Amino acid sequence: MNTIPGMPCINHDQYDIDGIRVERFTTAPKDAAQRPPLICVHGGLHASWSWQEHAAVYAAAGYEVHALNWRGRGGSAVINDDSFVNMSIADVVDDIDKVARCFDTPPVLIAHSMGGLAAQLYASAHEVGALVLLTPVVPSNVGATPIELPIGDMDAPWGPPPPDVARQMFFQGLDDMQAAHFNALLVPESPLRVYEATRWSLAVDATKLTAPILIVSGALDILTPPETGAALAVLYGATYQLEPAHGHNVLLGEGARRIAEDVIAWIVGRLARQLNHSQYATAAQKTCP
Repeated sequence: MNTIPGMPCINHDQYDIDGIRVERFTTAPKDAAQRPPLICVHGGLHASWSWQEHAAVYAAAGYEVHALNWRGRGGSAVINDDSFVNMSIADVVDDIDKVARCFDTPPVLIAHSMGGLAAQLYASAHEVGALVLLTPVVPSNVGATPIELPIGDMDAPWGPPPPDVARQMFFQGLDDMQAAHFNALLVPESPLRVYEATRWSLAVDATKLTAPILIVSGALDILTPPETGAALAVLYGATYQLEPAHGHNVLLGEGARRIAEDVIAWIVGRLARQLNHSQYATAAQKTCP
């Protein structure tokens, strides 16, 4: 068990569950058992490292944070290229479930980019306490204009793109040293997932999503433009937050901690509201004959 530099009260360790490597961030407050676990789901080409700033903020608020790695990266189960190129964003639902089913309480999902669409698919089939979607890939039923990102060979892993392109896509707002550091951590992605994420080809049954939802878009985002996030918020009746100075990157660098603080404040508020409603309903049931 290690502590986070600069945040000595936060414990950090890792564990494996059914082929999924998970980074865990905790502060072990006395009332932690009363709070749902937070599961962080990274986006395409990324891994659990992308949550390092957000996870520390969430844990400091007293929540147990579990940042998973999709199969095929970050210490999770290895996938051969023949299988990997056919992996869909929908397959990440199983990765999420392997972690979520360890808990007695429905988790709160916090997901980024491609992971955002996987989280929507998961929440349409499983109970969650709340859903936070950060610059998410949207489903086909939003009707968004496709992003014509060149993919090329559908039988070969895609990317990572050249550093200058990756910086425009993923690392807006970072300085040269930060961008180079995180660029070196990017991994190839399934071309099918890249297609699904840019041509918006997977549908989600909006009627099945019943938990509170927060959607955060970056006004400068070229991968999941803000109009797609706004349309998704309308589809789900979700709370919507636009970050005017950010692009697709809302997890790292300047402003990331403040966005994380906004996210955890929303989670705390919504869960408190649900708890109060639940307690009221329980009390009401007790008075019924």
